[in-house]
Amino acid sequence: MPGTLVFTATYNEADNVENLLNEIISHLPDADILIVDDHSPDGTGPLLDQLAAKNSRIHVVHRPSKLGLGTAHLLAMKYALHHNYEHLITMDADFSHNPKYLTIMKQLLEDNDFVIGSRYAKGGRCDYGLVRTLISRTANTLARYLLGIPTHEATTSYRGFSVDLLRQMDLNSIWSDGYSFFMESIFVVRLATRKLAEFPIHFEDRRAGTSKISKREIFKAIYNIFRLFYRRLFVIPFAVYQPNADIEKDPPCENCNSLFHMEMFPARFAANEDPSIYQCTSAGHRTHGRILKCLHCGLVFNETRHDAEKLLDFYSDVEDPTYLKNIDSRFKTFRYNFEKIKPRLPASGKLLDIGSYCGVSLKVAHENGFETLGVEPSKWAARYSEEVMQERVFQGTLKDLPAEEGPFDVITMWDVMEHLPHPVEEMKRIHSRLKPGGVFVFSTLFIDNWYPKIMKERWPWYMDMHLFYFTLDALSQLLTKAGLELVHHQKYTHIITLEYFFFKLDALGVFGAKYLGEVSGKTRLRNIMIPFSFGDIQMFICKRPDDS
Repeated sequence: MPGTLVFTATYNEADNVENLLNEIISHLPDADILIVDDHSPDGTGPLLDQLAAKNSRIHVVHRPSKLGLGTAHLLAMKYALHHNYEHLITMDADFSHNPKYLTIMKQLLEDNDFVIGSRYAKGGRCDYGLVRTLISRTANTLARYLLGIPTHEATTSYRGFSVDLLRQMDLNSIWSDGYSFFMESIFVVRLATRKLAEFPIHFEDRRAGTSKISKREIFKAIYNIFRLFYRRLFVIPFAVYQPNADIEKDPPCENCNSLFHMEMFPARFAANEDPSIYQCTSAGHRTHGRILKCLHCGLVFNETRHDAEKLLDFYSDVEDPTYLKNIDSRFKTFRYNFEKIKPRLPASGKLLDIGSYCGVSLKVAHENGFETLGVEPSKWAARYSEEVMQERVFQGTLKDLPAEEGPFDVITMWDVMEHLPHPVEEMKRIHSRLKPGGVFVFSTLFIDNWYPKIMKERWPWYMDMHLFYFTLDALSQLLTKAGLELVHHQKYTHIITLEYFFFKLDALGVFGAKYLGEVSGKTRLRNIMIPFSFGDIQMFICKRPDDS
């Protein structure tokens, strides 16, 4: 079994990190070192690679963007579990945590599950100024008394864990990011063990660079103290304690293949699966797999129960009379959004629509002067497109579309990306079907938005048929892998009838919505059109670079 893992997170620490690693090695020569760098623009990442090439005990994880200090520490915990270390020690990279204390930390871990280096234990010191010391002491005092934390220190990251403790902790219950993570994680430690120890340290001012804590982080920390106090009083006494899940059972991330994820929300499966949940107008808003966030790249995904072939079978058999009942609002939706993107499209040319469903988007593109072709897995929808809409459609997937079709000037994909089991593979196929300089337009779920952040697990788009939930960073990574360039993004607007609005509210369990829908359906009110544009569905315009 490997022994001790020392971890630190870096962002713009090029002036500190080499000296820090040398000092860690001098105090704990047998320890492994893990560094997670959040794409530092100052050259920290390449410097770490050079150091790792000279010392096999140094391991570097490069993340593609600034994903947060809390998720970096959670990644380190998962890494220590995955590699079966005995102890994990975490510290700052700016020398505010002097490596000379590492030997004391390791010694105390022999008899304790958790150890923290404390500024505020007897004999501890801190180089903060008066105002910052007052804020820090207030936060730590509140945490101690409101959250029942026995140590005098709760907010520093200079701490050690036995990996057996990490196995007993409910890591998925830690929601905080940034500096609030440290307070919440020690709160979870306290639920798993009583063997905690602290020892005094001198918390020094950083040797180089600038502090990264902001006023926003301070307010978040205060908010999280009271959120956790509420949990302590009203949630935890009635909750079922869940130790950390087996990492080996987690699926690899579709983007980066990492196994290190945080569970944002647990699975909510129905007793019997209804195939109608894969309709465009699905009412299956209350069932989904575990919602996971990759700690390596930030992609959020739904741990589906089915493989790609099974999902294709579901979509092939879909029939959706509710969609046809609301087809007028679909025309309004596509015409509205097409006008928004029209200035960024060529005036005419060949257009391919992937997931064209009943052909409404094809008809709108045709109206705007394009030669159109659709690709649609649903046999029912493809037949409707050809027989009623008089639009040419290939029944199947882009993978099976004959090579002689194309290349295309424009490829569109409306509300489909989140359904794809392998979005990178599909975007590579899109790249190969586009002419050089061709335009790819799609709409998809956008989780980096106020609405899902407020709604949390009640966000209506967490559902079985949605496999991915994108941030701008995650989408940019996927597009880059496919050789596509993101040019522009903006809100996507859905226009729906009042009757359909109540239908969706009923699916979400809103009391009285079914009755209101039935009443409105019997009056002229049913045809009132309502535009929805919360920003949690966005429209993205991309280009295939010109080969020249």
